[in-house]
Amino acid sequence: MKKNLTTELYKRFKTKLEVVAGECYRVNTAIEAGELVCKVLHEKGIQNVALLDASISKKGDFANLIEKKGITVYIDHFREVTPEAQAGITQVNYAIAELGTLVQADANVDQRLCSTLIPIHIALVSTASLIPSLKETMATIHGLPEIPGFVGFITGPSRTSDIERVLTIGVHGPKQLVVVFVDEEVGEVA
Repeated sequence: MKKNLTTELYKRFKTKLEVVAGECYRVNTAIEAGELVCKVLHEKGIQNVALLDASISKKGDFANLIEKKGITVYIDHFREVTPEAQAGITQVNYAIAELGTLVQADANVDQRLCSTLIPIHIALVSTASLIPSLKETMATIHGLPEIPGFVGFITGPSRTSDIERVLTIGVHGPKQLVVVFVDEEVGEVA
């Protein structure tokens, strides 16, 4: 039953995200996620990436996999490297199925740098972190032992229409959002 519910939530999330021009994938293991991310980076012509190492990317050995593909991986000094990085890889805390929205619930500034200052944001998320609704997500966040110093919601690539009401993508953040769900349990976002 739980697997069917998870599959249904994933389908709802994917549909909503694709409506706002996001890309969405699902894999079984962290290793498969690393291989998929390498494929996506190669297809998009990425030569360097800011990688915020978290449980999925650590378990999937992302840094080594990506470097073996000839792509430079930045794993620290994000204030200096993210303005020039071509992509950023982070792990988010939750995904809201009804909205196709990701939730960053973390005070870590590096998380925001690697997800907002780059042209392409690749977000990793545990499939177990899929939550059906915004209401349930807010209850989850409020139920944490301590509410994080920052909670951000990400729905698709950055978009604005505040300049003469013309929709523009990527003005205030990434032009592309790629979400990779991982079914394997890998622990908390680090």
